[in-house]
Amino acid sequence: MTNNYQRLRVLTARATRTVATVTAHNDDGTSAVELMSGTSITVLGQDVEIGSKAYIEDGRIIGAAADLPYADIDV
Repeated sequence: MTNNYQRLRVLTARATRTVATVTAHNDDGTSAVELMSGTSITVLGQDVEIGSKAYIEDGRIIGAAADLPYADIDV
């Protein structure tokens, strides 16, 4: 018998979306991006200009993000 909670989680599961800065476009259709933590990763897509912010989801660029200031507040 299947757990109803697990079935609901599968239906409502969403990929994590993050914002990163595009640092380079590669010849194979991927882009190098830098996350807010300073980590550099390679993602699929070249839809966003170098130096601009992009939304990253499931290892690919899904669109341009607004270039807004970031503040980290400890509570």
